[in-house]
Amino acid sequence: MPDRLDDDALDATLKEVIISSIDEAIRRGAASVEAEHLLLAISAGHDAAGRTLAEFGLDHDGVEAALRGERERSLRAAGIEPVAEDRLAATRQSRPAWGATVREALRRADFKTHRKRGRAERERLAVGDALVGILRADLGTVPRALAYAGVDRAALIDALGRA
Repeated sequence: MPDRLDDDALDATLKEVIISSIDEAIRRGAASVEAEHLLLAISAGHDAAGRTLAEFGLDHDGVEAALRGERERSLRAAGIEPVAEDRLAATRQSRPAWGATVREALRRADFKTHRKRGRAERERLAVGDALVGILRADLGTVPRALAYAGVDRAALIDALGRA
């Protein structure tokens, strides 16, 4: 688990999303779980955070397309032509480690904001808080992918605040 989070912050719903992010990393053959895997896991959900992402065109398929576009642009910028998705499959021998971007996203999430609320309310808000932590990043794969996809991160954060 990324550093130490309060047990209260890791209510059942957020734990499920974090487990799903591990599955996303494994499915992609990644050596580490990163913010992009957490974003993919959240986008697959049907909670308020997942619905808000979908309203911005970022359902699971939309996030995958944005990430694919970012990877292709990054490769081309380095003078490398992108390869077919099926050639990128890797076989993992072990569980992926926790990457820096997911650690930073969960640090930025500010789960303590809702500490005085009831457990059900905290659980409802925890996944959205994690998503805000992802969206607040200024550098990295996810911010580039969202920028290339034309997503207004500030508007998305505002919409999450109203969800």
